[in-house]
Amino acid sequence: MPAERPLLLATDADATHALAKGLDAELHALPSPSRPEVFEGWRAEVLTGAPRRAIVVAPWRTEVEADRLDALDLERWKTRFELPFLLWCFALGAAGRRCADGGAIVALAQTPAALDAPGLTPELAIGDGVLSLVRSVAAAEGARGVRANLVTTPIGLVGPDVIAPTPPLAGFPGRVESHLIGAVRMLLSPDAAGLTGRAVSADGGRSL
Repeated sequence: MPAERPLLLATDADATHALAKGLDAELHALPSPSRPEVFEGWRAEVLTGAPRRAIVVAPWRTEVEADRLDALDLERWKTRFELPFLLWCFALGAAGRRCADGGAIVALAQTPAALDAPGLTPELAIGDGVLSLVRSVAAAEGARGVRANLVTTPIGLVGPDVIAPTPPLAGFPGRVESHLIGAVRMLLSPDAAGLTGRAVSADGGRSL
């Protein structure tokens, strides 16, 4: 009997298609954060499926424009933080309910290191909030043997030209195929059976 494919709840983007290919995962596209009115319908549709033992959640940000903190108005804050974070809440909530007993959930959040955070405050706040959500899912579903962990990455947010010190490992900010898939696969595997509610930074050591 073939192994069950992971379920990938993610934005329809080049990076997430690469993730789906590398994990041999079934991609179920997330709605756009600009359409919160469809979130409930999306969640209801996701929950109609059979339980899955491996679920990856990746609301990938395809277009991020840095803003000075004192230049953020209410509308930009809603666009860059409130609606994307609301989508995270729906996606992780659905993943927790859809995950089979003894299964694993891995969230993949684009998060800058502190050194790279100027102009990316909303994305940094999302990363911190997602870690709290992941820990809540881990606590709520742990009695069923479900594990929930987080992988953070700067891919898609920052470029290779960073202020000193440079990351210990070459290739910053990394690539989905060579820097993220292995971390996700490790946290989904039985080898990580003792890990839950944890965050792994796949950033070449930039956040040391």
